[in-house]
Amino acid sequence: MAEPEKKTDEPPVARFVAAAEREKIVPLEWPFHFGDRLIDTVRVKRVSGAEMKEFWEQMARDERFIPPVIDCSQAVWDAMDPDDQEAVDAAAEPFMPRRLKAAVKLSSGNGENTSGS
Repeated sequence: MAEPEKKTDEPPVARFVAAAEREKIVPLEWPFHFGDRLIDTVRVKRVSGAEMKEFWEQMARDERFIPPVIDCSQAVWDAMDPDDQEAVDAAAEPFMPRRLKAAVKLSSGNGENTSGS
């Protein structure tokens, strides 16, 4: 039996119940220092509807081109070795919402190279 809803001032938080993996850490073959941080992995993840909405708005303003499933800044992405970009792209593909996959396929002509590398 489901528990009765508790009254609080905090907004509810979504928790996904599917057993499918919602994120993955991708190790980089060519780690690098970026400022004072060592970049040796990149996280790829499923995103929410709100994150997709924000991404489309940023795209419209020419502010972001890396799909939100790839968890790094444009500057970090630009500094990354191209082979690592390719590995992150490949790992990110299963986490992409269908509408993002369709948009990438339309923009690239073949669906490859999700993030402009």
